[in-house]
Amino acid sequence: MSQIGFYRDENYDLNVQGIKISSLAEKYGTPLFIYDASLMKERYNVFLDTIKEVKGNIHYAVKANDALSIISYFAKLGCGADIVSIGEFEKCVAAGISPKKIIFSGVGKDKDEIEIALKNNVLQFNIESEEELNDISEISSRLKITANICLRVNPDIAPKTHKKISTGEKETKFGIDLQNVKSIYKKLHQLEYINPIGLGVHIGSQIFDFNFFYQAYLNLKELADDLKFNGYKVPTLDLGGGIGIHYNNSIKPDFVSYKKIVLDLFKDSDYQLSFEPGRSLIAEAGVLITKVIRNKKTKDKHFIIVDAAMNNLIRPTLYDAYHEIEPIKITSINKVVADIVGPICETGDFLALDREINEVKGNDLLAIRTTGAYSSVMRSNYNARKDAIEIMVYNEKDFQIKKSETIKDIISKEKIIKFD
Repeated sequence: MSQIGFYRDENYDLNVQGIKISSLAEKYGTPLFIYDASLMKERYNVFLDTIKEVKGNIHYAVKANDALSIISYFAKLGCGADIVSIGEFEKCVAAGISPKKIIFSGVGKDKDEIEIALKNNVLQFNIESEEELNDISEISSRLKITANICLRVNPDIAPKTHKKISTGEKETKFGIDLQNVKSIYKKLHQLEYINPIGLGVHIGSQIFDFNFFYQAYLNLKELADDLKFNGYKVPTLDLGGGIGIHYNNSIKPDFVSYKKIVLDLFKDSDYQLSFEPGRSLIAEAGVLITKVIRNKKTKDKHFIIVDAAMNNLIRPTLYDAYHEIEPIKITSINKVVADIVGPICETGDFLALDREINEVKGNDLLAIRTTGAYSSVMRSNYNARKDAIEIMVYNEKDFQIKKSETIKDIISKEKIIKFD
């Protein structure tokens, strides 16, 4: 097996598992998402090692990337799934994950979604309000199917992350306020067809200061210990995800520090733990390949216009996100400072602003790094643009895992009414 991840060969050409990226772009066209299964496996095994000394299970956070082949590959490695919609549930089942390994999270579960999940015996519901509990109780009683319930606690912790991916503060829509958790957890024990199984927490994504994890997990454990002391059963704790990954360098996620926190708090405990990593398993395993359409130079700016756009990768304009961007082949040592932009008719359609990059010309290829998570999954057809093609490289062979819609496919979803 060649080296893991995306790397440059002796000619400074970008490769994956011994295959030149340029040859994949020639074969499939651009824009093109490429996923490296070897890096996905390496990250999963590291996470597995991180929790091996506690009683823990990994449930892949499907919202990070819901491609069937990616879900299926993590399932093959031993993963369960963490979902936030019944659509994600259906994708997981289609990918081969048993409902008994699926955690249904999310603040907005519709009653129809709850009923489908109950009838399919999902592992547990992570609920976020007493009102949601009332809905589940009514449906489970009507169906006479027991629902396993975990309360998601809002610990009112503000990790140092982007405000749009911070979920642990009381001002957000997520979780149950600390002061209400005990009364609601006691209520679980009084309801028919409701099985209380524990507490959960998820304070957000892209967390690098692991003191926030420690405080959130410690609060959760102390709360669970208190409930157990008072005679209530709390067999499981769901610790969510959120480990930060580096978008602007090759530093690996800090699983070592995370492992220390988990062991310090839970090594000798009886709690069954659930972990829900997403980004830390898949982000670095993906790249988006795009073709340079042309350079445009004005008095004040240099623009590199490419064929990928915000409908393929909205993170830069939505989250002010940074992605490394580099030529597939280094053909010039000269550097320019440019905005790298797409064809969409929005000023916000950019992939990088004022970025230093090697000079490129029309038809050159660029790789946008670390696009395995929250990239393709947030795609749209804005400006009547079709999806990017997606492939996975597995065992040194490339496989197309998602068919790109044609414009005819997009048009076929619509119907023209008859006007008088």
